[in-house]
Amino acid sequence: MATFLRPLAYRHRWIYDSVTAISSLSVGGVARLRALGLEGLKQRLAPGAAVLDLCCGSGEAAAPWLQAGFAVTGLDIAPRALDLAAQRYPALKRVQGLAEDPPLPDGHFAAIQLSVALHEFSRPEREQVLRSCLRLLMPGGWLVLVDLHPAGPWLQLPQQLFCALFETHTAIAMLEDNLPAQLDALGFIAVEQELLAGQALQRITAQRP
Repeated sequence: MATFLRPLAYRHRWIYDSVTAISSLSVGGVARLRALGLEGLKQRLAPGAAVLDLCCGSGEAAAPWLQAGFAVTGLDIAPRALDLAAQRYPALKRVQGLAEDPPLPDGHFAAIQLSVALHEFSRPEREQVLRSCLRLLMPGGWLVLVDLHPAGPWLQLPQQLFCALFETHTAIAMLEDNLPAQLDALGFIAVEQELLAGQALQRITAQRP
């Protein structure tokens, strides 16, 4: 269970934005945090390729892809978030649906991004989300994940405090698990993990065979 601060942060945007700004300092700020997925895959994709931002929220992490010229679809379950995305990023194609079972065609996307979202899912749901990614990617397509990782000594206490105040048990479960090994087991290949922000974040790229 999360504390009362979690729903409060989502209800009042300034709290959410402040928490994001502080937690992103270790990677160079909010703009860099939002661009980590694009940085991980940009050189592997053809210009204008079809990209899916899964759990896109109000579109901030989709924005760097749009600016780089990719054809971006954003999927989220929350209509209010998608309405905000429509106002801020009109070029973003928006789809409402569950990340565990997206209402999208198989084998359509050259890349899928999950930016600081996968930790919101329970272990069984997380597996469903990753299986959906494998289904939606075209053969040879790429998945990029940016999410929590157990922090090194300098950031271990701040990370524990952050999770206690703003996250749920699903985030703790992710910190206990080995995501690259899970991707291997599900059938992804070329799985590569990069640790960032004092090891508190991980960026993983993986390919559909």
